[in-house]
Amino acid sequence: MMSLGDEDWLPHMEDLEAYISREELVSIFPNLTNDQANYILTVLSSIHNGTINPQASAEPVPPEHASCNVGFRDSYKEIHGYLAVVICVLGSITNVLNMIILTRREMINSTNTILTGLAVADFMLLVEYSSYAASYIRGQEDMFDSYYHSVFILFHAHFTQVTHTIAICLTITLAVWRYIAICKPHLNLFLCTLPRAKMAVLIAYVISPILSVPNYLMYSIHQKYDKRRNESLYHVDFSERAKNGPLQTVHFWLYSVIIKILPCILLTILIMFIIRAMYIAKKRKENLIKMGTPSMESDRKLPRMEKLTEKTTKMLLTVLMLFLVTELPQGILSLLSGIFGHAFFVQCYHHWGEVMDLLALINGAVNFFLY
Repeated sequence: MMSLGDEDWLPHMEDLEAYISREELVSIFPNLTNDQANYILTVLSSIHNGTINPQASAEPVPPEHASCNVGFRDSYKEIHGYLAVVICVLGSITNVLNMIILTRREMINSTNTILTGLAVADFMLLVEYSSYAASYIRGQEDMFDSYYHSVFILFHAHFTQVTHTIAICLTITLAVWRYIAICKPHLNLFLCTLPRAKMAVLIAYVISPILSVPNYLMYSIHQKYDKRRNESLYHVDFSERAKNGPLQTVHFWLYSVIIKILPCILLTILIMFIIRAMYIAKKRKENLIKMGTPSMESDRKLPRMEKLTEKTTKMLLTVLMLFLVTELPQGILSLLSGIFGHAFFVQCYHHWGEVMDLLALINGAVNFFLY
């Protein structure tokens, strides 16, 4: 874990000495990180301003929370911006190609319509995140910054939440489409039509901003006056509604259960049914051929069917694993943040934020190739 050296202490030492002497601070926190220093300053400032009552019963923080900070974030965040920009650029190009191919006249059908909606959502997510990653490279990811950059960070938090929710909804919709086509083929022509696919895409784009309303209320721009620089600094943090009410807990539960964990469970169940139905159909076909006298044409079709079944099965398993690896950790950490509160969010969730972002970007960049 990277610790604060002499130069790293300088930006924080003057503020910290307003609450505790330099000798005591160094002896108590010899390996304090930048993130921890910022957090201590925030808490001490809140106590000093009277927004936190130190005599009040504090929320219990399990000691194992400290184990979440393994020093990984301090080293990884130095390369996160570069990795994110590369993935965003390549993913944006592939998603544009996907949209061009899938909207050709001969390619238009219900499944490709859903894939097109998914490609649009992934494209918007990757383009927006590329600008955030560029500012990350320039070192503007610090907590305090200009007002305009804080506005951009706030927009980034809301926009990525909405577009990612759209992609999740469309992924589940596509899984339902394939479940009906394989497990309920007699309903396929009636339910999986082009107009219904367009309606499903529209609903995903409309309902996702609504589901993200708690996220809009969670964060706001805060101002702090810097005595050393003699200017006001701005940063994005939890709003007063989130700090002084149940909004934070409601948001974490909604985000983790409804948007993350529940889709993972649904996708797992649907893909299990799809794979089971595919193998049942394959065995039925083999039994019919064994019972009769297979023609040469049937002999040629069976190997092709086996290859198609194997290819589709691997693709579905890859989709499932990628979705679970991307979404389930976020869902679990968000759920634990709802249970343990703000302390867990700061000490655990925050330390793995960039890694989870990178997984989401990879998912958006390679989604089409899996289908």
